[in-house]
Amino acid sequence: MAMTEYLWMVILGFIIAFILAFSVGANDVANSFGTAVGSGVVTLKQACILASIFETTGSVLLGAKVGETIRKGIIDVNLYNETVETLMAGEVSAMVGRGDVTADSWSV
Repeated sequence: MAMTEYLWMVILGFIIAFILAFSVGANDVANSFGTAVGSGVVTLKQACILASIFETTGSVLLGAKVGETIRKGIIDVNLYNETVETLMAGEVSAMVGRGDVTADSWSV
C-alpha cells in the first residue's frame, strides 16, 4: 500500500489534533486558574506562565501513557493490519467529531 496517497489524511489529522489539544488545554487552564485570577491571588500573566509550564510538563510526562491506553486499552489496532486506511479515516473522523462538539461549546 502506497502511503503517499494518504498523506493528506495524516496532515489533516495533525492539524485537527493540534487544535483539539490547544482547546482542551485552554479549557483545563480556565478551570484551574479561573478562580485564582478572578479573586486576585495571581495575575493573568502569572497564570499563563504557570499554566504553560505545567500543561507542557504534564503532556510530556504523561502523553505516552494516554497514547498507550488508546492503542492497547480501547481498540485493537491489530484488527486493522490489512486496512490501515480504514483505521486512519476512523481516527480523523473521531477527531473531526470531537472538534465539532468543542466548537459548539464555544458558541454557548
